[in-house]
Amino acid sequence: MADGAEESIYERVARLEDEVATLRHEVDIIKGTMRNKIVRYEHRLIKKGTDVKSIID
Repeated sequence: MADGAEESIYERVARLEDEVATLRHEVDIIKGTMRNKIVRYEHRLIKKGTDVKSIID
């Protein structure tokens, strides 16, 4: 049997779920940042008169 000092499987799963949620949030932030960079780049190209087909959407 596991003694009280060891982490139970349920506590470990809960901790890992929290870590996964944190990582997903960080990935969402990175995706938003990249989307904004792409939009700004496409906007610059359009201002220069370049025909641009958006890769977003």
